[in-house]
Amino acid sequence: MKTVREQVIDLLIEVEREGSYAQLSLKHALEDLEARDKALATEIFYGTLKYQIQLDYWLNQYSKTPVRKMKPLIRNLLRMSVYQMVYLDKIPVSAIINEAVKIAKKRKFQGLSGFVNGLLRNIDREKENLNFPNPKESLSYSMSIQYALPEWIINMWLSQYSEKEVRAICEALNKRAEVCGRCNTLKGDKEALMDTLKSEGVEVEVGRLLEEAFYVKKVDKLQNLASFKVGAWTVQDESAMLVAHIVNPTKGDTVLDMCSAPGGKSMHMADLMQNKGHIVACDIHPHKLELIEKNAKRLGINIISPTLQDGTVLNEAFIEKFDKVLLDAPCSGLGIMKRKPDIRHNKTKEDLEDIVSIQKAIVKNAVQYLKPNGRLVYSTCTISYEENEKMAHEIAEQYGLELESIVEHLPECLKNEVKEQGMIQILPQIADTDGFFIASFRKRSL
Repeated sequence: MKTVREQVIDLLIEVEREGSYAQLSLKHALEDLEARDKALATEIFYGTLKYQIQLDYWLNQYSKTPVRKMKPLIRNLLRMSVYQMVYLDKIPVSAIINEAVKIAKKRKFQGLSGFVNGLLRNIDREKENLNFPNPKESLSYSMSIQYALPEWIINMWLSQYSEKEVRAICEALNKRAEVCGRCNTLKGDKEALMDTLKSEGVEVEVGRLLEEAFYVKKVDKLQNLASFKVGAWTVQDESAMLVAHIVNPTKGDTVLDMCSAPGGKSMHMADLMQNKGHIVACDIHPHKLELIEKNAKRLGINIISPTLQDGTVLNEAFIEKFDKVLLDAPCSGLGIMKRKPDIRHNKTKEDLEDIVSIQKAIVKNAVQYLKPNGRLVYSTCTISYEENEKMAHEIAEQYGLELESIVEHLPECLKNEVKEQGMIQILPQIADTDGFFIASFRKRSL
């Protein structure tokens, strides 16, 4: 039988080798674990992925064999062990090293168990001397190691923000992700929901930006809570909630959500519309449409039509049919790296160029789907000038859309974050939310 740490190593190898989605791999692997083991596995797995760049740097300082040339199991065993030694102070170092040696032997790497033992003991002795490259020699490289983020991302942000701002972004993205909930007002008010959650033994904190938002603490398998099952609330980050407020749908509107799955923003818009009107929620994957349908049913929403549609392909039947179009575009996801640390390793600078091309193709169709005087809201969960501000300017210039004020739809603490009319880049340090970009346009009447 595999130990918890063996399961973590296998997951790390899977993510590295196959580019698997970390969240899905972890969820499947942890199904049968006890709550305590699940918490430990989650901490080690996500922590090792998050700090991998930094861990590799330190391992390379003390190993004659470069990390990239090590056997996959040994490489991930060492990463995992160093993460625990540096960041999990409640676990005795001797136990971490002994466990690593045992795993190496058990997994048929008897000949390398001495190497594992020696390297980890050496790093433990030098733990107080572990440091980062000199920023005076290369600021971007030094910050890349310090914050465990790819250097190309650091360079991109340094070209757009001050060093102080970039450090704040990095620090925010290295925090632990919180679980944020949104009250479903179709099923009751927030005050009653807070009382219900407390009666279910859930620790709750109020939201930082929006009235309907709250944070849940110390809860395992939240999907098993009765309040969740009956649709009294759903999980959604506060920055993502802002999107529906900026779309500002009203009762009776016809709304298109072009890239909807899993449907969180469609559900929120339906709530704001008091479940009156029509929302066409599109995705290119049939199984994701089933997820939208399932979520809508749980939340008591019947105005959403899950629709199989590739956003890059023009649908003639959609032309000039919608009052409002939401394009929550496919993006690099750099704003959600604290939730999905594998993004640090599976996105490249070249990927951004491909993503921007897809975004442009979807935008071209989105504009055609608007009625005259209709509104387009473009959003991403990333921090990237090419995908965000530059794209917003191109939409306005190329298609003659007008960037319209969004200040009235924002909470007070974000109003000053609007640097240009009609758009906002929500950086993760502002309110400890995900990084998000939102822009709002109106299609001029002919």
